[in-house]
Amino acid sequence: MKLNNILKFGIILVLPALNMVSCMSSGDNPGIEYAPNMYISQAYEPYSQEKKFSTNPNGMTMREPVYGTVARGQINYIYPHPNTGDGYAASAEYTGSVAPTNENVAEGKRLYNIYCWHCHGKKGKNDGPIFKDKKMPAPSWPNYQSDYIKELPNGKAFHTITYGKGLMGSHAFMLDPEERWKVIHYVKSLAFGDDFNYASENQNNTEVN
Repeated sequence: MKLNNILKFGIILVLPALNMVSCMSSGDNPGIEYAPNMYISQAYEPYSQEKKFSTNPNGMTMREPVYGTVARGQINYIYPHPNTGDGYAASAEYTGSVAPTNENVAEGKRLYNIYCWHCHGKKGKNDGPIFKDKKMPAPSWPNYQSDYIKELPNGKAFHTITYGKGLMGSHAFMLDPEERWKVIHYVKSLAFGDDFNYASENQNNTEVN
């Protein structure tokens, strides 16, 4: 009888202790996980680093692209200017393959209203909530209707969206090259208003310079 009582009390005391120890995590040990297959894929995930691979650089799961390769759909948009002072200056002569047609400007407006208006405002007055609430300093030029934006070469605008400039970060991960040109055309349409020159629809696809 005494042995049974000892076993009972032993189990009662040991189980909570085991639970506490098993649930403790430290370093790379997450402790006991409930149904880990639900959130840790059994297949290799490119952006997951569950383990190190000795055959890949830095033990990465995702392999680096082959040198000289271009992502699918980007062959006509190899941007030649690096993110340097000289690159920004040289970008003034850069032009794209997206003409400022009504359709492209309309798409540029749609994209602008997703990614840009929060800072620059719906009409490019630099009165978006980010600038208005002073969460971030507004640029030195007052609005898109200023001479600075009107005279800014489209290539330099493309360079800025691609790499960022000043307090504005790169938007390359949000907008692909074609979308960047559409946003630029919409910005210029805000700058020039009724004086903006739209291209005819048959000019939609031209060669990249």
